[in-house]
Amino acid sequence: MLSQSVGIAAAFILYLAGMMLIGVLYYRRMNTVSDYILGSRSLGSWVTSMSAEASDMSGWLMLGLPGYAYARESMPVGSRSA
Repeated sequence: MLSQSVGIAAAFILYLAGMMLIGVLYYRRMNTVSDYILGSRSLGSWVTSMSAEASDMSGWLMLGLPGYAYARESMPVGSRSA
């Protein structure tokens, strides 16, 4: 049990260190707030379309699906009592 906790903690720390490294590297590349917000206007149409689709699906899954389940009086599988 303890070795599993150590493995999870190590993976979490590595993940945080990786995210911090990426953040610092890209922070150094940004010159202005406009560069940050607009991606230096260098994002292609493929990246922009994937971002728009991900935002659309996120909104549907976080708002629409629970609302639909509530309207149908459905319960999540994990919360059903025997």
